[in-house]
Formats: sequence, C-alpha cells, structure tokens
Amino acid sequence: MKIKNLVLTFLLATVIFACKDDNSFTPFDHEAQAVTDDEALVDYLQSHYYDEALDSIKETTDAQASFYSQVETQVVVENEISYKLYYIVSQQGVGYQPSKFDDVLTTYRGELLDGFIFDERNTINVGNPWFNLSAVIKGWSYGFTHFKGGINNSQPNEPLDFSDYSTGFLFIPSGLGYQNAGSGSVPANAPLVFKVGLHFASAADHDSDNVSTNDEDVDGDGDPTNDDTDEDAIPNYADTDDDGDGILTIDEDTDEDGDPTNDDSDGDSIPNYLDSDS
Repeated sequence: MKIKNLVLTFLLATVIFACKDDNSFTPFDHEAQAVTDDEALVDYLQSHYYDEALDSIKETTDAQASFYSQVETQVVVENEISYKLYYIVSQQGVGYQPSKFDDVLTTYRGELLDGFIFDERNTINVGNPWFNLSAVIKGWSYGFTHFKGGINNSQPNEPLDFSDYSTGFLFIPSGLGYQNAGSGSVPANAPLVFKVGLHFASAADHDSDNVSTNDEDVDGDGDPTNDDTDEDAIPNYADTDDDGDGILTIDEDTDEDGDPTNDDSDGDSIPNYLDSDS
C-alpha cells in the first residue's frame, strides 16, 4: 500500500537536492512548497464537490455547494513548517476516536487534484485493512484524529461488519504526504485527496506491555516518542521494562487486573512500572 511508503519517502525527501554547476547544493524549499500547495488546495476546494449518487468528485456548477463551504482546517507544524490540512467529516462515528499513534481499520480512495486515482481500498474483508497512524503519511496521522470509529458487529467465521462509523475527506498538502520525492504514481510535490471511511479504531500498544501507547506519554505533551523513564535510549512506548528495574512492565501489575498503571506498592504516587525502587 502506498500509505506505508512514507518512511522511505521521508528519508529521500530530506536528502534530495538540486545540483549547481559549482558543485554546491541548494536544499528543497519546503516552506515555499507549503504555500504553493495551499493555494492549489484552496482553488480545488472552491471548485469541486462530491456527487454522492455517482460516488465521484466533480467540478462545481452553480447548483452545487463546493467543498470549501464544508471544510474544516487544522494547522500542522512539522519540521518548523506550518501546513494547512483540510478535512470534512461527512458522517461522524459513535466509537473510539484515535490519536495519531493508534490503529485504524479503514477504506479509502486516494486521488490527485486532477482526479487521477492512485490508490484505493473499498473493502475491509480483503487483505490487511489495518494501519497504525504512526507509520503512515502525516496527513493521515493527523487527519484521522478528527474521525471516530464505528460499532463492531462482526461474528466468528463471518465477514467483518461495522456500523455507525465515520466517513469523510482529507485534503493533504504534499509536505504531509509524499513531499518532493513522490511515490509510485504519485508525482513529487503533489497534494492529495482521500475519501475515507473509518470503520473501527483502537488504542495501540506498541510494546505489548498492557500500557497503551497514548498512556506512555509520561510528560503529557501529546508525544509518547520523547518519554524515556530509564534513559536507555528506548522510549517507553517501545520499552518492555520502562523503569529499567529488571521487571517487565507487564509483570508490574501486582493486583493482576491487566493494568500496570494503577499499581503503586510504596505509595509514592509513581506507578510501579515507572518506579525503579518500588
């Protein structure tokens, strides 16, 4: 799936330079590209709408309301550059609302601004439709946090079935997509449009220690990747022994309720799994 290509794409995007005759290098101007992308996206939003009957995005006439009249905006700062991510929640779900580190079960269709469909998944019952939002393009990582999953009605040995889930659109600048490297049939510096359905979402636990990745954000700054209690260069969300005391975090659950976060043997308000002298 193209969505999972961001790691390689990001690395390429940060090292590709334009070569001058004097053998010096000029870094790509991501900030200028962000402005160019936003102008293109605003023009697109003002001139297009979704034809539900045909399940197709079309150019507006006087009879239709454009995307621009419905869209909401999130300002995302990545690498000190501000990007505008546009989104529409057409139908909000009733289930769990993911963070940018959680797992999502989704259908989607990805298009370029000229209408070219570069990627599509229209069923959740073929292949692996699960994505972790920390391992996809940033436009998805941030965009899906505005949607809620649905209700799981699936039965054993039957196709997956969800109801009351969210649907909508993401309009993503290239800086939150495949940047200036592109990916497959997506050219460099291409803003992206996704029609999405978030069928289900669940809290991720990257290190399987019974502490969700969201709850590994010890300093409460919204980013669990920079929390490392035992300073072993492995952030807590990927560290099976968060406090480095030789006891696995999952085994610091003294009351055996499946939740290590509520166990504090010495009463110092620090849960055992973060307290090396508990």
